Amino acid sequence: MTSKPRLIAYVPAHLHAKVVALSKKEGLTQSSVIEDALAVYFSVSIHHERDAALIERQDAMLRQLARIEREQNAVIEMADMIAYYQLVFAPPMTPDQKAAAKERGRTSHDMFRDQLANRLNSGRKLLGEALADEQFNEDDFVQASDMPVAAE
Repeated sequence: MTSKPRLIAYVPAHLHAKVVALSKKEGLTQSSVIEDALAVYFSVSIHHERDAALIERQDAMLRQLARIEREQNAVIEMADMIAYYQLVFAPPMTPDQKAAAKERGRTSHDMFRDQLANRLNSGRKLLGEALADEQFNEDDFVQASDMPVAAE
């Protein structure tokens, strides 16, 4: 028989009555009923601690996803603004002008990609820096009512 340390505890009468009734009904000792109850209590406590850690980790992941979504929306808005201004304000070109523009574009695009690669490799975040540095208001953005109507 394994030696177990003795535990003395005072409990309310209604809990004592339940321990006595369950021990008689199941044919167990009062000590084994209390031991089982403590084991369940502490296993639930461990599950709560594990669940709390998982919830904390999930919250951190949700914050990261929200940040990614905000940054993605900003990139989409910038791309939309670039496309809008390019389509609205770019003048029509002759074939010779198009060829010269393509060559300039290729060179500029290669430089852009090199600068982008350098920036990404440095670990700096352009969007985060830009949004942190600037204060925007509604006047900074094109309103639908300000857009020119296309000729039919």
